[in-house]
Amino acid sequence: MENEDQQVEQIKKFIKEYAPWVVAGLVIGLGSLFGWRYYQDNQLAAAQDRTTTYQEIIDSLQFAEDDVAFGQAQQLAAELGNTEQAALAHLQLAQVAVNNADLATAQEHLSNALNATRVNELRALINVRLARVAIATGDFSSAESHLNAVTNAAFQGLVSEVQGDLYLAQGNHQAARDAYELAASRQGENASPYLQMKIDNLAGQ
Repeated sequence: MENEDQQVEQIKKFIKEYAPWVVAGLVIGLGSLFGWRYYQDNQLAAAQDRTTTYQEIIDSLQFAEDDVAFGQAQQLAAELGNTEQAALAHLQLAQVAVNNADLATAQEHLSNALNATRVNELRALINVRLARVAIATGDFSSAESHLNAVTNAAFQGLVSEVQGDLYLAQGNHQAARDAYELAASRQGENASPYLQMKIDNLAGQ
């Protein structure tokens, strides 16, 4: 089980490198041979354009994390529509919003990301992050719903850890410790030092 940052980096790398060909593969068999060739060329070009736009968003946020850059990145993300590149862009925007303690904006971008993708792994990651934001805002019911929506086995260690965070926020220390220990077991050698700190902090409680 890889940690959260490693997972999102792998997803970003995959989409950046292979998105045009994935799009092409999804539309094989549509239309006549002539129509397919025309459609294929246009879809490949569109996918490449979206990937370029996504990279512009990342560059903008990386090199100029101010209100102007953030606004420009939001506009570009909206132009990407419901695509995998848009989902990743909204993930990046949500992270910037969290860093700025703007949880409402973070939740909005995470919701947009969830609506933009059908990739199971990406949806799992987004639901985990939505659960984190919900816990931070005290919306425990929504946090539980987002965690329950994650069915991908590769994310169960992370889900257990965030479930522990939810229990802790609710004041249930024993349930939180049990969830953290389960998370450590599931994450194995990829568990972060912070997870062990969470367990240690609850020792004896």
